[in-house]
Amino acid sequence: MKLKRLSLPMLAVVLLGVLAVSCSKERKLLDAIPSTVEQAGVIRLKTALEQAGCKYENGQAVYPSGIEATERLAAIVEAVGKLDEAGICNPDETAWTVGDKQMLVMTMLVSDKAKFKDVTAGTIEWSDETGDYSCGVAGGMSVLLDSKQVWFVDASPSDAVGIVESMSKDAEKSSLASMTGIAQLLESDNLLNVVVRQDFAADAKKKKDKKEAKGENPDLETTWATFTSNVKDNKLVGSSSFIKADGKPVAFKGLKEMNPAVLAYVPESFNVAFGLGVSPEFDWSIVTKSVGAVGGFQTQAMLSVITPYLQSIDGTIFLAAGPANSEAYTDLDPGNWHFVMMVSLPQKKINDIMGMVRSSLFMAGVSPKEYKDGVMIVPQYGMNLYMGNVDGYLAVSNMPFEPNRQNALTPVFNGKNGALYVDLPTLKEFGYMLPDFGVKLSVQVNSDNSTMELGLNGSDRPILEAILTALL
Repeated sequence: MKLKRLSLPMLAVVLLGVLAVSCSKERKLLDAIPSTVEQAGVIRLKTALEQAGCKYENGQAVYPSGIEATERLAAIVEAVGKLDEAGICNPDETAWTVGDKQMLVMTMLVSDKAKFKDVTAGTIEWSDETGDYSCGVAGGMSVLLDSKQVWFVDASPSDAVGIVESMSKDAEKSSLASMTGIAQLLESDNLLNVVVRQDFAADAKKKKDKKEAKGENPDLETTWATFTSNVKDNKLVGSSSFIKADGKPVAFKGLKEMNPAVLAYVPESFNVAFGLGVSPEFDWSIVTKSVGAVGGFQTQAMLSVITPYLQSIDGTIFLAAGPANSEAYTDLDPGNWHFVMMVSLPQKKINDIMGMVRSSLFMAGVSPKEYKDGVMIVPQYGMNLYMGNVDGYLAVSNMPFEPNRQNALTPVFNGKNGALYVDLPTLKEFGYMLPDFGVKLSVQVNSDNSTMELGLNGSDRPILEAILTALL
């Protein structure tokens, strides 16, 4: 009996302890971001600025040589330095989001509101109090501060309060913090973490309200595209994937391994290449909708003609190019570049396309020449286009097809569902406003993820510093 009597007060103490812990739950950065946003991210802002050459020394912001800081950059660097030094915020835990009104919002947790205002008095122009918020302006952005969090909103002060209050209200119903997979990715230890929902926020909110009214959990059905990035060996490296809200990976339908045999047609001088392995299940609407949206009536008419051919592709799509002469970068005329394009299509489809090309040429008064093995030569744009059936591919090139060429593309493309390779010696040739350095980019696509690596040619500066200098 004594044991039973003692167990009741002990149980009460345990319950009170549990309640106390649950009521004093520490606020998380993602608690204030609703799950209906179109995109969101978390950036290690202080680390990123330091790697870009921006520092805060003796109360002053210091920028790398060659940079004339904009008003917004200056405000951000100064605020980050002061806040980090004072220990009021952790700038390496900065979240940003874009909602259905396309407004950029950045936010950080704050440990002391009064001290925050004192420390940033010279950087943020504080004005009045609106409800729970202290309002200010910095770098052209509105600043809202409450007892636990600060928001930087890319909107006028009169609109900023409504935007933040709407976000907070929606986040109380369902926040990114409640979506375990999304939260885990955004909080992972990378320089940058980004998630982008695959349906528009406004539509998602309507669907969410309807499903919640039925007692369903719509968050688990949403697919998110993710991207993470870091700096390694002075290169930007990143990875991306598709996941559900709980973190379950989603494979991209319609992808298959590329056929590396197409690489044998690429000369060593080619420095741009793209390839993708697809099956008839591939959703071409992702491409056609994007192209159709920016094109006019003629573009949409062309898409309606080629879409059936796209949907019949069952294999590799490949495109590669390289400079044909010294004017390739200063004049992007097709005659200054060599290229080869190969698309895996059924024999009948290839015959249909070749028939349409011959008919069109005949009506235009152009007589193609037969080259060899089903390949014809078409004089166009001041050069010869080689077109025909090459090893089961519809192939087009402005140089003869030779299947024994050498290049360094195999490590990038072999065994992948898709890949992109770009190696440009300098960007200056494309425009006098562009930087002297070039870029070397490789992207590799697998069935459920992709990876990226970006380096700079001809630059010894830290990569983020070089990019920031070029942008400014």
